[in-house]
Amino acid sequence: MILSVCLLFFNIQCAPKIDWIRTLPSDLPRDTKIPLGFYIRPTEKKSPFNSKEFHLYWKEEIQLKENTQFVKTWSEWKVYKDHSEFHQKEGTGTFEKSGEWVLLKTNSISEVKCKSTQTDKTIPRGKDWFSSFPCSPQSSKSNRITDHRLLYYFDGKSLFPLQFESGYHEADFGIAWESDLPYTRSSLFEKAKLKYGKKEFQPHVYNHVKLD
Repeated sequence: MILSVCLLFFNIQCAPKIDWIRTLPSDLPRDTKIPLGFYIRPTEKKSPFNSKEFHLYWKEEIQLKENTQFVKTWSEWKVYKDHSEFHQKEGTGTFEKSGEWVLLKTNSISEVKCKSTQTDKTIPRGKDWFSSFPCSPQSSKSNRITDHRLLYYFDGKSLFPLQFESGYHEADFGIAWESDLPYTRSSLFEKAKLKYGKKEFQPHVYNHVKLD
């Protein structure tokens, strides 16, 4: 019993305190100095190499718009031997910024899932995968209200989420989990940013791009 209590106390003491990734620093003034447009996450094809039975494509992007509005889109396109599937989540909300920190506040998420008998294994082209995928005419998006908040670090050209998040699914790891001080570019923060920003598989970064 004593050992269990000690282990619990140890875990509580050692667990990273990352509540700060849901808010902006209170002591910094707000500003809106950030390029608007698309920030796209580097992606790699997830399906097995040279697979003839299964292909999986995915992409994620954040669009910062006028009046501090944003749209965050996650799309997944699966192609099997006898059918294909499409899944997309699109979050909308507002963003706030203080210096190098950007807080995305999602208040609504729309979601769509559909299947098709088509099995074209060509990588989808174009930005709007939903319009490209042969969904049935009755396919429609469901909408739900939410209050999702996540802090990003902005280095002048890219957005780094401080915790892993993909398609509004979070996991307990990321830059903030390996940092020591909130809102501080310490040596541990810089090492974690380099580590997660350069990952070959699902890097934790969205790079600003100029689209034609």
